Amino acid sequence: MEKHSKAYFINLAHQLRFDLTDKEAQDIVDEFSILIDQMNLLNTIDTTGVEPMVYPFEEATSFMREDLVDHVLSAQEALKNAPSSKNGFFITKKVVL
Repeated sequence: MEKHSKAYFINLAHQLRFDLTDKEAQDIVDEFSILIDQMNLLNTIDTTGVEPMVYPFEEATSFMREDLVDHVLSAQEALKNAPSSKNGFFITKKVVL
């Protein structure tokens, strides 16, 4: 895998609309290098004859409870304390730039 420089991560941060200091970018380069080394180490493991698995258990298990309808608010109840509503919907200020 290719090496990524501080400039790469600073540019990426800029595209994501935040800034990195040189030290922060260097820390990311160092951590990313360690991560890549660990991934390369995993790639050296011989998995010949190992069956791929989707789930770590033989039997599918679920620790989630069933959803039970307990108390349902009507639209009027849900909008009762809203500062502003129209046609059954909350009205809010635009939050997307």
